[in-house]
Amino acid sequence: MVDRDATVGQPRARFRIGPGLLVTAAFIGPGTVVTASRAGAQFGCELLWTILFASLGTIVLQSLAARLGITSGAGLGESIRQSLSQSRLLRPAMVLVIAAIGVGNAAYQTGNLTGAAAGITSVTHGDAVVWLIILIALTSGVIWLGRYKILHRVLVVWVILLSVSFLVAGVISMPSATQILHGLFLPRLSAENLTIVIALIGTTIVPYNLFLHASGAAATWRGVDPVLATRQSDWDTGLSVALGGLVTASILVTASTAFHETGTAWTSIDQIAQQLQPALGRGGGVAFALGLFAAGLTSAVTAPIATAYAICGSLDWKADPSSRRFRVIALGVVLAGGLVAIWFGKSPALTIQFAQVANGLLLPIVACFLLLVVIWRGRTTGERVGRVRQFLAALVVCGVALLGLWRIVGVFR
Repeated sequence: MVDRDATVGQPRARFRIGPGLLVTAAFIGPGTVVTASRAGAQFGCELLWTILFASLGTIVLQSLAARLGITSGAGLGESIRQSLSQSRLLRPAMVLVIAAIGVGNAAYQTGNLTGAAAGITSVTHGDAVVWLIILIALTSGVIWLGRYKILHRVLVVWVILLSVSFLVAGVISMPSATQILHGLFLPRLSAENLTIVIALIGTTIVPYNLFLHASGAAATWRGVDPVLATRQSDWDTGLSVALGGLVTASILVTASTAFHETGTAWTSIDQIAQQLQPALGRGGGVAFALGLFAAGLTSAVTAPIATAYAICGSLDWKADPSSRRFRVIALGVVLAGGLVAIWFGKSPALTIQFAQVANGLLLPIVACFLLLVVIWRGRTTGERVGRVRQFLAALVVCGVALLGLWRIVGVFR
């Protein structure tokens, strides 16, 4: 329960920085850069509607996760376990959630390490496999020693600089207003672009971010009046995710201008540096390489930690980075993703895109549990969420599930 007396004298500002920016930093990684670049290069601006849908869907689902964390004071994994504690479905549900998060984040980790290695090898011209092994060792050491917070802050600065560079390049190379408006508000969906659509959704609405956001919101607004906390959290989530969506759209627009409109084929990650030439000139190559390395390494640390929080919470284990179980789970994700990256990393762009598609297909599972827990708490504790929010969340889940079903059916045809 929240101590109402503790809220006396607390600032009642409408906006307060919370975990929203962390969520945005988590999804602006190699997956977003590569997937949005491929989308712009192949289809021009016609898939901007996907980024709009994914950004709005992220705001809806992340705000629900944050609200759940604020009202329950616990993470999403703990809330799922609590809501099913008296049900025979508890164990099957926990297995399903753990499998979805474990497999999904191992796939993300593959993309993160592959992206970081691609960035650093384009500068050093070294062997990608050697760099992958170094990155696996570095990430494992940082997580095991618990020294990731300082490294994370330094790397996030590089990610921010890369994001700003894409924003500036996007403004400079802005296509016509007609192209932008058609891309945003006239959705085009076909068998040809379905895979990239699912990948764009999977790289924006990140399943593990729902767990990360719920735990972060519970910690940030602990002891604060729930009404005030929810209002501040909604602003934090909305503004942060909107910024991330704007960066993703800028990446797509710059790729459209650099490749689609000129008829230039997009075949490798190295070519993405061409998109930054309007903003950074000849220095775009090095800046992009370092930014991609930082984005990959940042996400390579964040994803395993988020996985450990989710799985520990679901199994009712101590969700503490100092816990041996916590660290073993995190290292398991690093090693699984690293081995796949070494084995299949010869085509970084395809490997990274595959990771985003995999998570786009797994997203409805986690999102369904989030929605069910929110509804369950509304009935048992009186902490009801508006019907409009519930309807929008259900719409997002159904939309993504139908796209995934279409893609799966297409494979077996």
